[in-house]
Amino acid sequence: MNGLHTAHVNVYQSFIIAATKMHHYIMSWGLDIVKNQKFLNNVIRHVIRYTYTAIRHQSCNKVARDSGGVCDLQTCPVSWLGMHAFYTVFSKKPNVYDGSTLLTSLQFQLSLHRNKLLKRRFKKVVKEGLKGVPALDF
Repeated sequence: MNGLHTAHVNVYQSFIIAATKMHHYIMSWGLDIVKNQKFLNNVIRHVIRYTYTAIRHQSCNKVARDSGGVCDLQTCPVSWLGMHAFYTVFSKKPNVYDGSTLLTSLQFQLSLHRNKLLKRRFKKVVKEGLKGVPALDF
């Protein structure tokens, strides 16, 4: 049974991988980031929301219930971890994302007052999560 800290690290690492894959898809498709920034923002929000919903759904299925599984993950922390992961990955490629408002939008969301507590709370999760993912040199 994982503790909440380990669950948060796992979620963060999953988002880092998803963001890295998304970056590679964007590059391989030759997608115009500036023209499609609204679409990309929506995709990021949907990925984060879907991930949280899938985790909650899996934690409520029969196997999880029968084995005493419990999921204490909450929406706001998972959303913050997702936004931070996408911002972290995309900010490694400023030459690709600087012309769009994609990074600015993610940075704005992360800087909201309600998220300042989460930034402090998840400082160790982010640090540990990034250690467990191969270097973001892509």
